Amino acid sequence: MNINISSLSFLLYSIAKADIIWPKYNQQCRDDAGPTYTDDEEAFGPNGKYHDKNSAAIPVLRDDGKCAPPLQSACQSRPNVRTAYLEGPISCGNRGWYCRIMPDDPAIWPPVALTGDLNFGHCNTTAAFEDAGYDRDGHCHGSSVDSTYYWWVRDHWHRGYNGNLRCCCGWKDGSSTPLYSRRIANRCDYRRLVTETENLEECRDANEDHNMGFDDIGCDAAKYEASQLGKPIPEDDSICWEVRKFGFYEGDG
Repeated sequence: MNINISSLSFLLYSIAKADIIWPKYNQQCRDDAGPTYTDDEEAFGPNGKYHDKNSAAIPVLRDDGKCAPPLQSACQSRPNVRTAYLEGPISCGNRGWYCRIMPDDPAIWPPVALTGDLNFGHCNTTAAFEDAGYDRDGHCHGSSVDSTYYWWVRDHWHRGYNGNLRCCCGWKDGSSTPLYSRRIANRCDYRRLVTETENLEECRDANEDHNMGFDDIGCDAAKYEASQLGKPIPEDDSICWEVRKFGFYEGDG
């Protein structure tokens, strides 16, 4: 997918329009990185966003200048394209999503804390096909519930997991290449849904202690090793979206 610079410069920094109420409720747990969600107005001003500053994020638009299909509705309802790509709501039919953060050239976009928590390998190398724990390609995380996307992005943004963000619809099913197709990544962490009635004081970390991750499953070598080894993994732009220069940095956006 290529960046359409002219469309991007207009949409990304266009005059803010009316916003929707999103997220619908607070799912922030104690160990989530970054500022307390309920203090956002005080920290960033009325209608301010945590990514308004300290951001160099570049949402990748389609060649025709439109937003990626799972975010086209969000691009219509949110103040600008960057907010849509970093917050959603994503349109994955509530079949979930998975994101991969891959390191960029350190001279262009330093990884900060990303390389300290690499956790997956793409299903196109011998190492990844043979070892479900091979973890040198980037950081993978997903969920079976669409609304968790906002909370995962916010958390990993403030952790300094800086790199190229590539996300797609479909955790177990619901897309052409869901994570459980076992042809994208050999493992992936999971963020669970925090329900509206849950006591947030009792929620330590929605990313852990749920036994719902894509662990010890691995790539399906029998189906895909012969066709994918040494080649790009299948990427379907109709169900995916991308943000370059993802993550917090010490500068103004």
